[in-house]
This record gives sequence, C-alpha cells and structure tokens, in this order.
Amino acid sequence: MSNIVQLLERMGQEANLQDKDKLEQAIQAAELEHSLKETLLNKDKLTLERQLDICPDIVAFLFPAEDEQPQKEEDEEQKEEIRSVING
Repeated sequence: MSNIVQLLERMGQEANLQDKDKLEQAIQAAELEHSLKETLLNKDKLTLERQLDICPDIVAFLFPAEDEQPQKEEDEEQKEEIRSVING
C-alpha cells in the first residue's frame, strides 16, 4: 500500500510526470501489482478507489447553536400569556 501512496505523491509533486510517456514509465517502474498499474495507466479513478478501499466523499454539517434567551424574558412572556388568558 505504501508503494502506491508514494507513487501518487510523486505524481503530484513532479511536474515532469504530466508527460504521458514519463508517467507511464514511472508507473511501470513502480513496485505495484499489475492490476494497480493497469488502473493507473487507464486513469480509472473509480477502480483505484475500490482497490485502495477508500471513501473519497466525506460530508460534514455544522449547525449553529440557537441563542438562549435570558430567563427574565421567558418569565415576562409567560406573564403576558397569563394576562391575556385572564383578561380574555
């Protein structure tokens, strides 16, 4: 597994690997399983994700906390409700 990670890191760092021929040479020279080499050569992202057993999509949600109202305001609101019920 570390060999593929090292190769992917190298592919991202070295600009000369943007050339198709040099990229193919780097992939063929790497000590990887044949299936991984074929996947990289075919630029098959989905198969590579499956072979490496990774989850590419991570979703996170943040919900802002609701502001707490001071206790005095709640008491006054309750008193207003009681007044409205009593006064009709």
